[in-house]
Amino acid sequence: CRISGNWANWYGGGIYCDLSDPTITNCMISENRADDGAAVHCYRSNPTITECTISGNSASGSGGGLYCDYSSPTISNCTIGGNSANGAGGAVDCILSSPAITNCTIIGNSASYGGALYCYDSSATITNCAIAGNSAAWAGGAVVCRYLGGPTITNCTISGNSAPYAGGAVYCRSYNSAVITNCTISGNWATRGGALHCSWSSSPTITNCMIGGNSANDAGGIYCCEDSYPTLTNSTITGNSASHGGGLSCYDSSPTVSNCILWADTPDEIYVASGEAVVTYSDVEGGWPGEGNIDADPLFAGPGNDDYHLSTGSPCNDAGDNEAVPADELDLDGDGDTQEPVPFDLDGKPRFIDDPNADDTGNGDPPIVDMGAYEFQVPGDLNGDGCVDQADLGILLADWGCTGGDCPGDADGDGETDHADLGMLLGHWGEGCP
Repeated sequence: CRISGNWANWYGGGIYCDLSDPTITNCMISENRADDGAAVHCYRSNPTITECTISGNSASGSGGGLYCDYSSPTISNCTIGGNSANGAGGAVDCILSSPAITNCTIIGNSASYGGALYCYDSSATITNCAIAGNSAAWAGGAVVCRYLGGPTITNCTISGNSAPYAGGAVYCRSYNSAVITNCTISGNWATRGGALHCSWSSSPTITNCMIGGNSANDAGGIYCCEDSYPTLTNSTITGNSASHGGGLSCYDSSPTVSNCILWADTPDEIYVASGEAVVTYSDVEGGWPGEGNIDADPLFAGPGNDDYHLSTGSPCNDAGDNEAVPADELDLDGDGDTQEPVPFDLDGKPRFIDDPNADDTGNGDPPIVDMGAYEFQVPGDLNGDGCVDQADLGILLADWGCTGGDCPGDADGDGETDHADLGMLLGHWGEGCP
């Protein structure tokens, strides 16, 4: 279907859902206009929207694409791009709603607040999405998380977004407790907080995230102010730039940082004007007081190529704090156990892998978690059990000759399973095994 060029004085220029749960599939919803919800307006309804393109819609109020009011729509495999709102939520505006947005591309949208998404007292879940090139005239180039509640953002890439005031990628304020896990946040810009801005007693939780190449006048990475308490665990903050606080800036706030790497940010890693940054078991260039902290080159595999995996023998390997790894409340591995420590790193590969060439300098019983977003993986360990043995050889041989980049036996990461992978596996035979 195609729903295009319509106009509504108030709500839902394209589709208006009021106390109804329609299924909308394979539709082009474009060039519609309304006060709120130019493409789709949901009021106390739970529509299912799949494989749709929602583009070029404009709202004089909020929700250039979708406006969710006391609703829980399911939105999957959609492209939401080029929509605009004078108010909030260029792509999606959520008010007291719980939308589930999965496998979507949200690109090139704009609004005053929340260029892509605006979540107000919302428990939205945003999973496996690319959120790129969105802009806000004020705050939250990609996402605004405001007031109570908190969206859950998992396995997303948030890149190239901008906001002239605050939060180039994500803006959290007013008691919000967003949960951001296994995300890459890169190349975003704002005056304060190129990647993330926290204010007004917000307390986001950030785990297994790569925060790199963002820029701002203050805090290229993360800006904390007004009694905010973000928690950062097993994340890598690198290559961000600002006039000060290249990685992290604090004003009347106290972030907690554990098992993280803050390295090669300009001009410094952490700037504290007031408050306290509590940092433990982290690698901070220039050093920082706290138990287990180090100041040593993390030996990234290829920072010039944006490869921030850890090399064998990195001082960050087996140097974290097992007790600081949060519980797997999102059940990332789908085993039903939400009390175990988060089992994966940013690549979706196992945590708690021992590097046989590194001393166990961290806290806990071996295997000890690494610092940073990526856990060091023993070369040739194809099944992720930390041991290079017959099981890995079986995977390689079963996959022999695979090309195209999705090859389970590709030990060296070149997109093919061949003699080079066999050589790597045999060269590390027995490593990590009991």
